[in-house]
Amino acid sequence: MGSGTSADAIDLALVEVIGKGRNRRANFLAGGMLPLAPALQSQVRSLPTASVVEIAQAQFDFGQAFGQAARRFLLDEGVAPESIFAAGSHGQTIFHHDGTPSCGSFQVGHPALVAQHIGTQVVGDFRWGDLAVGGQGAPISPFGDWTLHRKAAPHLAILNLGGIGNLTYLQGEAPPQAWDTGPANGPLDLLMRMETDAAMDKDGACAASGVVLPDLLAELQKNAFFHRPLPRSTGLERFGSDFVRQIRKTHPDARLENLMATLVELAVWAVVDTLQQAKWPGGTLYLCGGGARNPSLCSALERQLAGTPFRSEAVETQVASYADLGWNPDLREAVAFALLADAFLAGETASWPTTTGARVPAVLGSLSLPS
Repeated sequence: MGSGTSADAIDLALVEVIGKGRNRRANFLAGGMLPLAPALQSQVRSLPTASVVEIAQAQFDFGQAFGQAARRFLLDEGVAPESIFAAGSHGQTIFHHDGTPSCGSFQVGHPALVAQHIGTQVVGDFRWGDLAVGGQGAPISPFGDWTLHRKAAPHLAILNLGGIGNLTYLQGEAPPQAWDTGPANGPLDLLMRMETDAAMDKDGACAASGVVLPDLLAELQKNAFFHRPLPRSTGLERFGSDFVRQIRKTHPDARLENLMATLVELAVWAVVDTLQQAKWPGGTLYLCGGGARNPSLCSALERQLAGTPFRSEAVETQVASYADLGWNPDLREAVAFALLADAFLAGETASWPTTTGARVPAVLGSLSLPS
């Protein structure tokens, strides 16, 4: 279970895991998304500048919310919560370093509280094992991608368009490559909230009605993040409220729809640029996350991919839904956390130097037991 940078819902997945190591496989049994209470959503947005007291309170509040949500979900599915082997709980990220791993990463929703509410062991705190060996601590979903999908095609890429975009590039049994692409839904949602009564650009309608501002796009593409080598990670610390306010400050007369169209273009340019850096030969790019439901993002991505020559012209480049791989596009990360929990309990590493920049593969997680 987990909640993304949009902080609008707790994503839950019930997964049956069979086997270990390279023989590990999984079956999806049930899933759901429970809305995060409005008070908790507001709390998330204030936590980056909160006091220690407020952060400590959030550890309790979110741990309780995640544990209660998981228990309710299991009971609704007719499953005794105490009967499951383990739960993986990522919590809610409130801070992630911006390229300097020693600055750390922080998630609220303590696994000990989750374990008490469910009544089973809970694995959480997935990022610090990687940070401890020099990794970025993100992205951490590639272990799930590699476990589930590495045999689906010789080359495939999975793109999650959440608040921040992250991408996994699979090449069969080889260690995956992965990285954060940069801003995705995060600045789009923030700009809509700042300037309208809407929480998001529903169906990408506002962006679709605008035109890209070339000078602004060129200016944004100079951001230092886009010039870091892969793998790399970032967060809304770089591409959040301050980023959006600066855009409006420097372009006070720009129409909202044109700013939105430009941010869409930036998001998809960042994806294509990193695919070129990784020497992706072409193939199918599977979309998941909230951005996969944004027609403006999807059409802009298809257009940019079509106009970019990749290494092998013999391989057809196409965009598809993550559902075409047989899994729910909205619950990819919830499934990934279940698989990370299973790997931790088996004492197996779940990150690679090629996914996080770590010196060595790392075991990810820590264990909390119910009393």
